[in-house]
Amino acid sequence: MVKTRILSEPCATPQRVALFRRAALAVGFVIVYGIVGVAAPVVSVEAGPNAVVAEGDYAIATRDVLATEVGEQFLAEGANAADAAFAVAAAISVSEPQFSHFLGGETWALYYDSAADEVFALDGVGPAGSEVDLEFFRDPELNTDYGAHRVIVPGTWDGWMLWLKEFGERGLDELMQPAIDLAERGVPVTRSMRGFLIQERENIRTAPDTATVFFTEDGEVPSEGDTLLQSDLSATMRELRDAYLSEAEHSDRLAGLQAARDYYYRGPIAERLVEFLGSNGGFVTLDDFAEFEAEMRSPIQTEYRDLTVYQSPPNSQGISMLIALNILEGFDFSGLGPQDAESIHRIVEATKLGKIDVYHYVGDPDRVFIPVSTLLSDDYAEAQRARIRDDEVIEWPADGGIGVMRERNTTTYALRDRYGNAAAVTTSTGAQFFVGGETGILLNQRMANMEIAPGNPNLIEPGKKVRHTVNPYMVMKNGRPYFWGGNTGYDTQPQGQIQQFMQIVEFGMTPQEAVAHPRFITHAFPASTYPYDASNELFLERGFPGSTARELEERGHRIGRAAIIGNANIIMADPETNELRYGADPRGENRGVVGR
Repeated sequence: MVKTRILSEPCATPQRVALFRRAALAVGFVIVYGIVGVAAPVVSVEAGPNAVVAEGDYAIATRDVLATEVGEQFLAEGANAADAAFAVAAAISVSEPQFSHFLGGETWALYYDSAADEVFALDGVGPAGSEVDLEFFRDPELNTDYGAHRVIVPGTWDGWMLWLKEFGERGLDELMQPAIDLAERGVPVTRSMRGFLIQERENIRTAPDTATVFFTEDGEVPSEGDTLLQSDLSATMRELRDAYLSEAEHSDRLAGLQAARDYYYRGPIAERLVEFLGSNGGFVTLDDFAEFEAEMRSPIQTEYRDLTVYQSPPNSQGISMLIALNILEGFDFSGLGPQDAESIHRIVEATKLGKIDVYHYVGDPDRVFIPVSTLLSDDYAEAQRARIRDDEVIEWPADGGIGVMRERNTTTYALRDRYGNAAAVTTSTGAQFFVGGETGILLNQRMANMEIAPGNPNLIEPGKKVRHTVNPYMVMKNGRPYFWGGNTGYDTQPQGQIQQFMQIVEFGMTPQEAVAHPRFITHAFPASTYPYDASNELFLERGFPGSTARELEERGHRIGRAAIIGNANIIMADPETNELRYGADPRGENRGVVGR
């Protein structure tokens, strides 16, 4: 008989009790065109008190209290931002599995190395399986919205091993131990986790290994406060830790990291995952795992006044943020506020143009040509800016700008250590709750983000990388990190980040005010997930004046209402005083820490 992983009793470990008392408000999400979640009471999103410590030497902001505690402990003990970021990724995979997984998902991350005085971009995204069949995904009866057919090679573990090789200092065993302990001792089922389980329960019922972990013994969704044990995941993590130690103890740390990479991609874990996927209609092979290697890449960047903005390069959609900022830099926002219809209209229209260009031009850079230099040029920004009119809106279908010129389920967090290193991490699975057999690993569903339309640069092909929604950012001033972070929610990500940038730079908000301010999203472009709908609606969170909505309607926008749009975190370092601040989104169980 299979042992249930849910205990119908509160999780009462001393660590969890102490942490849970300090947790922020637990709140669910609603589904609004790719913003994944469940209906729940809506909390106020007005800015709370900004957390500032004048001489803090480290900072961290995540949406999960346990993960923040893990990262804070490492930073307080003198670990660098790279090591702490990995420890957070491991811990949050256990405590908040509905959003990301460091063994089964994908990760984009930016890292400022203070010694090298350089920003690096981690591409921890794997390719589609070598056996994928385009016609399979064009058949709506076969291309269901959940299952092994949607899994790409999980890139995040190899990405993290490369990250630790390049920037880390601590042993992998030390960094993984908090996550192992959490999986073994158990974490409470939060309101958010329960909500997502309710949303996905019919899918989960079709996946016995997933149901074994996340449902009670009688096959029901657990109650809030029940204890979630993840013994299979704990065993897998221990195997990876031991593979590291077997080499590190008689060789060195780097050899240990390579051993941990090989154990996953060219060893027992890949074998188990491929067996599971093959038995359930998947397209990923052992060779796909063995041949995959994550990359450390150069970020893309643009200038906005005296600021340099870094983004994850394609195949990430991060370029859409930079395209929009280039357009917006040419507008005068003096005398306007963040809730004025004119400000919102400009930001929305620039955002649309960036996202439309991503649809038309961005795919796997190894398979398609992506005109990055053109898309980020001043002449291009000027031409795109000319497409924006005060009294009309851009709607889909729409051409990409180059043509005009010629005629659920993501985690983001930010850290800085006492040495000046900074990390902005966004990591995801692309869906909730799909466990790979008895490994305990929650697998991604990223094939849902590849296109079936002929001629699209993101068209499904064997071994091709998906056009990825994940895209953390980093803003530099005077050559040093100024503020950095991310926003969750598929197509919401660059949109929320653009708004937070503008609120800080143009409207003078603090990081806390920026992440708490009501958000809006437009869908005047194909959604990143199948079936790629474009509603041409503009969704506003509660908190905007009725007069703003009416004026936006007069300009041509079709207004929809949304309860909660994504989740964001920001760290800011004053370029003159080095004073640290954080913005921890009040929409979720966020917690930020500024160290002393």
